[in-house]
Amino acid sequence: MNLKKALFIFFILFFSNIAFGQKSKEQLDSLYLQLNVLRAEGKFKEAIVLCKELISGYESIKEDKASVKGYIFIANTYSNLYNTKESLRYLDIAAAKSENLNDDEIQIRINGEYGRCYHNLGFYTLALNHYKKAIHLAQKNKRKKDLEYLYGLRSVIYEHQKDYKNMYADLLKAHLASPTTYTSSRLAKYYISLDKNMDSARYYLEAGEKYSSSKMLPIFQKSVLDRNWGRYYLEKGDYKTAVSYLEKSISISEKLNKPQDIMETQKILAQAYKLMNEYKKASENFENYSAIHDSLSVEKQKIYDLPVKKIIREKDLKNQKSYTTLYVIVTITIVLFIIIYIYTLKKYNSKKRESSALLTIKEEENLQLQQKVNESFENIVQLAKSNSPEFFTRFQEVYPEVINELLKIDPKLRVSELTLCAYIYLGFNAKDIATYTFRTISTVRNRKHNLRTKLNIPTEETTELWFKNLGKRLY
Repeated sequence: MNLKKALFIFFILFFSNIAFGQKSKEQLDSLYLQLNVLRAEGKFKEAIVLCKELISGYESIKEDKASVKGYIFIANTYSNLYNTKESLRYLDIAAAKSENLNDDEIQIRINGEYGRCYHNLGFYTLALNHYKKAIHLAQKNKRKKDLEYLYGLRSVIYEHQKDYKNMYADLLKAHLASPTTYTSSRLAKYYISLDKNMDSARYYLEAGEKYSSSKMLPIFQKSVLDRNWGRYYLEKGDYKTAVSYLEKSISISEKLNKPQDIMETQKILAQAYKLMNEYKKASENFENYSAIHDSLSVEKQKIYDLPVKKIIREKDLKNQKSYTTLYVIVTITIVLFIIIYIYTLKKYNSKKRESSALLTIKEEENLQLQQKVNESFENIVQLAKSNSPEFFTRFQEVYPEVINELLKIDPKLRVSELTLCAYIYLGFNAKDIATYTFRTISTVRNRKHNLRTKLNIPTEETTELWFKNLGKRLY
């Protein structure tokens, strides 16, 4: 940490401690306004430090609503840093503390941030459900800034799903609700990449420049604007100008430590350098893009270590009551087994009895797991046959041990390779896989051959038999 940054944080802590010591809500509220300034400048870590102190101050004077807003702010900031695990942790705290507040504004923000986290994890349906709830409340309360934020977030999911009609509709709604540099830039991207209307694209880019003059403009919006100016000039054939804008965009994203934005811009830069016949630079940028892509995939895998039951509960709020009952039963069962185990250990002090208790617990867990797998198998098969983008995500929820075991063998396995493993594990042959994934049989066979090498499958054992034996070992 450099001296300037250290002094800045010291100033925040020193000043905030004075305010908190006086326990004045007015002073806390005044200091809270500084959070938006820090976030706009991209000083996310400093904002988190200050916000934690603010939460402590609000909680000390029993200002529940203000403290909940603080937790939501931290969750949003961690999401900006692509730390989804920490973002979810603070959102869970905010959700628990807001249960008795009956405040639509807070529910809008909580649902919006949950949607953003689940989007990062690839749970698009779950994310869309949260956005729908948040948008409904925002419309009801006529909160235009929230609508701009939520429509913008939802449009990104539609873009990933290649649902460009709904993507464009949401971008227009966001822009009409509260025009910003971000919405203008995204609309320009639509006209550049999809509609090929360069006049409309330039109109929105210039509008974005106008909005960027605001002192409170979050600096990341400028990176988005520069990236889309890069797209614009790339499409116009002015490659040098395109590269200039793209480099400025990357510089901002690196300062903000936003790997997703860096990755997206690196890919466009690689294309620009290729068109300029600068193949070395094109290769370097594409390699950087691939490295970040793989790194983010690994981080996403780590997030799946969160309890699967929690993800399922959040994914289907309509069945929350039945799920809650199930969790209570499972918890009581586990507690009972623990009590029996301790009682038996103290009374008999027998290794045989201890092993028996542990075995009983293991069998119960296996039975519950097998029941869950049986209920979910048909759904997963249907997702596989329809080549659904949610297939691999759903497979991970039901068979987390399979993915973990494969990554133990080769931690560098890509998502595409793990998806192929999922098809093979479910019993699909090469012909079926080729049919459902719209690839040739030879392509599938070549990929299976590469998998054999990476997974060290013995030559005398078929790939299908190896995966079958893997399932027997795990379940």
